[in-house]
Amino acid sequence: MKVYSVQTLPWSSASDGDPVIIAERFNWAAFLFGPFWALWHGMWRTAIVLLVIAVAVGGFGALAGVAADLVSAVQILIQIAIGLWANDLRRAALSRRGYVERAVVAGNSHEEAEHRYFTTVARDAV
Repeated sequence: MKVYSVQTLPWSSASDGDPVIIAERFNWAAFLFGPFWALWHGMWRTAIVLLVIAVAVGGFGALAGVAADLVSAVQILIQIAIGLWANDLRRAALSRRGYVERAVVAGNSHEEAEHRYFTTVARDAV
């Protein structure tokens, strides 16, 4: 089973609080697409930081005369770190927008975790 965190808006007019369900796992989309993944989720500052880091590593490598293989290895390590921390970055961005962590649910898939949230946690809040 996978673990998911559920963020909601406390002042939402929806009875379920407009939940956002985020998996507690490595994020392959963030690993592969980095800044584009951040933009997709409306995380503008994160996207800018990721772009600056990528350009800085590449630019520093070129200016310092570092081997291209080493620069590529560093960029891959950075992408791995992004994949590892992506869901935490997303939770932080939601927190800045006013979302609060409402629950932690488990399920074999996103849909199962969503179903479990709506049948247990959200129902008990009403």
